[in-house]
Amino acid sequence: LRSLRSLRSLRHITTSDAQQKLQERINMGISTEYVTDKPEKGRNILRLRFPDRPSHLIDATAKMKALTKAYDYPAAWEAFTSIADPDVPLKNAALHICAKAAWLERAWEIWGSIPRASRDSISYCTMIDACARSQQPERAEALFDEMASDGFEPDIIAYNTLLNAFAMSGCAEKAVTYFHGIPANTFAEASRANKQVAYQAVMIACAREADYAKTRSFFVQMTSAGVPANHAHFNALLTACAKGKHEETSQEVFNLMPRYKLTPNVANWTILLSCHRGNLARCLEIMSAMQTASIQPSSLTYLELLHAHVLAKDGPGARALLEDVETMGKWKRCRKLERLQREADLLP
Repeated sequence: LRSLRSLRSLRHITTSDAQQKLQERINMGISTEYVTDKPEKGRNILRLRFPDRPSHLIDATAKMKALTKAYDYPAAWEAFTSIADPDVPLKNAALHICAKAAWLERAWEIWGSIPRASRDSISYCTMIDACARSQQPERAEALFDEMASDGFEPDIIAYNTLLNAFAMSGCAEKAVTYFHGIPANTFAEASRANKQVAYQAVMIACAREADYAKTRSFFVQMTSAGVPANHAHFNALLTACAKGKHEETSQEVFNLMPRYKLTPNVANWTILLSCHRGNLARCLEIMSAMQTASIQPSSLTYLELLHAHVLAKDGPGARALLEDVETMGKWKRCRKLERLQREADLLP
């Protein structure tokens, strides 16, 4: 493995397949922040935990967090590597960069540089998240077990991070087991947002295995317990429909959203379109309905529409979409688009 010093020399950043898959999961609502704190709140917490921490480390941590929030991962990484004496909080912030950017190898390098006795719950949760986002559920689970063996009692954030690892990899059985393993008092004391994330993660894990019945059962359990549904929960229901090719059910699910005081967003519309991609006429109707609802299609929406044109063997329609490849945004270099381009070129 390269040392941290050698990693500091790296400046050229490329978009990996892991990052493309991560963006897809984000668009589907699978990846969700567990705690949304104001930057100044995080800085104040660090000052309370480390009252004698040098100001240059405090400033570097704040800068890294701001750049990470702005998705400028290369600049955030450079801010980290410019510090000669990084402490644990700074390394935790660097782990967060690696998790967001799907830089798992770098994350392990940083992890190895933190003495085991110095690792805290933030270190563990962030490293578990890095494994989750790189679809390494076994390593995430091992870290969760190590965290407990080191005397840290997992809180709801730790459980949610691990559940997310199983959700991203479609490990439904593991997700269900750990969801039911959350201590009752831990769940009861959790914030509403963290309860929503826990249900979202287990639902999406079931959805990725095309198990609509189980996905819906968790939805019913959640709402019956007084935990309000959000857009991500409907994304999970719709994803289960898309995986299982339940076109009619997907429309029924979509139509339920106003009952829960939710206005469908672009991710909801896109997954609905994906559910119907075997029916080009219906997909075009959905695109028209999006326009009527003043919803701007995303690059993923156009990618799914292209898939519908290819499945319908509509060469002219597919090639017309491909004329403006910029509409595919972050997907213009993904494998799925490359495959659909090849298939479109072979259509009459």
